[in-house]
Amino acid sequence: MSCILFFDGACRGNPGPMAIGVVLMKNGKKLGELSKRLGIGTNNIAEWNALIEGLKLAIAHGCKELEVRGDSQLVIRQIKGQYKVKSDNLIPLFNEAKKLCGSFEKIDFKWINREENARTDTLSNNALLKIREK
Repeated sequence: MSCILFFDGACRGNPGPMAIGVVLMKNGKKLGELSKRLGIGTNNIAEWNALIEGLKLAIAHGCKELEVRGDSQLVIRQIKGQYKVKSDNLIPLFNEAKKLCGSFEKIDFKWINREENARTDTLSNNALLKIREK
């Protein structure tokens, strides 16, 4: 059975403070999750960083087959090669993600609706709330 990675990025303002949420599952059990603040940037930068950190988490947990699920239609289509990455600030993130994808024997990407990605949305928003509390 393969691992399943859920990822989400969030941003308050665009640009504004960014955060990510990641959940890694295998056989219906949670292997790990991340809720992390980032610097200032755009929502797309946050989404790409969430994907990258999620891929790193899956590698750290020894996942060989991975299904990646995210609610960013843009990122999913870009990583699958359906859309070209044109923004100069996103190209290095795309390249890093593609390089990490090479660590898996099999990797698939699937767009899901926001409701199916609720846990990662909560994790990323909780990290943003921590920004405001300080």
